[in-house]
Amino acid sequence: MIEGLTFSIYPDGEAVPVGLFIKAIDNIARLVRDVDYAVTKERTGRRWIVSKLHSSTPTITLRPMLGDTATIEAIFEGLHLMTTTVPLEPPVYFTEDALDDLRQMRRLFTGRERAKRLVFTTDGERTATVERNIEDKVTRILAGGYWALGSIEGTLEAVNLHGNPTFTIWDRVSRTPVRCYFPKERGWMDRVKGLLEKRVLVRGKVNYFRNGLPRSIANIEEIEDMTPNASLPKATFGSIPSKEAAEDVVSFLRSAREGR
Repeated sequence: MIEGLTFSIYPDGEAVPVGLFIKAIDNIARLVRDVDYAVTKERTGRRWIVSKLHSSTPTITLRPMLGDTATIEAIFEGLHLMTTTVPLEPPVYFTEDALDDLRQMRRLFTGRERAKRLVFTTDGERTATVERNIEDKVTRILAGGYWALGSIEGTLEAVNLHGNPTFTIWDRVSRTPVRCYFPKERGWMDRVKGLLEKRVLVRGKVNYFRNGLPRSIANIEEIEDMTPNASLPKATFGSIPSKEAAEDVVSFLRSAREGR
């Protein structure tokens, strides 16, 4: 049984400097948070604790305070894939945010206080060793995607107004979180905040991974509120459509699906 996600910091020297230790903890904590969000869909995030700590070669074990170990498995399997192969597609649950976290690990392997490698394990047997070339592998995945003008529909949440403003939309088709960039203007900010936790349709430049999963949306042209109108009657199984529905089946099905 998986008890937690364990990682060891191997320095490029005799001991681990405090600065390197703090940077490694911060980087891995962000990776855990982003993958956990993709797995659990819990926007507020679960609490994670340190369950074990060894100091000879700093070795830390993390686990969620409550809940199953699905996120631990997802993180380890993703790291194992990234470190033992040259993947062209992202691991399962590794969103663009999670890949960015992984690419940022490059800073752990540069400078005077640097690591030689980070070794991850979940069961004490299989390992995933992250080294300086992790940035190249992430870049290869991100460069292998494509984009197209289109739209994504899903629930809008996780608004971030720091730096380039973004929000997350949970795509109804792929069931994955997609990062959306919008202009840093008061009108856009108010519009996005007003649609928080509502079902929306976002139109713009949709960026996809090589496998066809959406990863982000840029140059947003429109955000449309797609929340179903609860006051309208719902079609039931076996109901007879109207004359208008029989004449234009496509429009009727679209209206029924969107709750109009």
